[in-house]
Amino acid sequence: MDIQLLRADIASLKVDAIVAPSDPQALQAGRAVVVTGGNLLARFIIHVRVPNGTDDDADAKLLAATKAALDRAEELAVASVGLPAIATGPFGFTSERCARVMLPAAIEHRARSRSLQRAVFCLFGQKEYAAFERVLGELQPQS
Repeated sequence: MDIQLLRADIASLKVDAIVAPSDPQALQAGRAVVVTGGNLLARFIIHVRVPNGTDDDADAKLLAATKAALDRAEELAVASVGLPAIATGPFGFTSERCARVMLPAAIEHRARSRSLQRAVFCLFGQKEYAAFERVLGELQPQS
């Protein structure tokens, strides 16, 4: 599974599924719910519960949400999934902190990936993109 970074709006991404944050009250932690993509280019939207950055074990909860989203993508047998920095903004994670949790989950998922060929981290701003690029470079240095 390739891990790619793209600076764009997630709604414009042409992938099989996109991941979207859900209200913490709407879902049980570690669960992912799938709905159709409607008018989006993606066929599916995978909703995951995103913790507030000040929650106890917030990093572990975000890690579980990211893993759940990737697992649901595999269950849907899709080839590509788009992931925004789901815990930034109102959830209180910095871009750097979000990258340090989400990227290792994607890297670890490679070993058990079946249908997923691409995980595209769709990052809206330059600062967000730069943080993910820096962390990805640390986690998987170019040979």
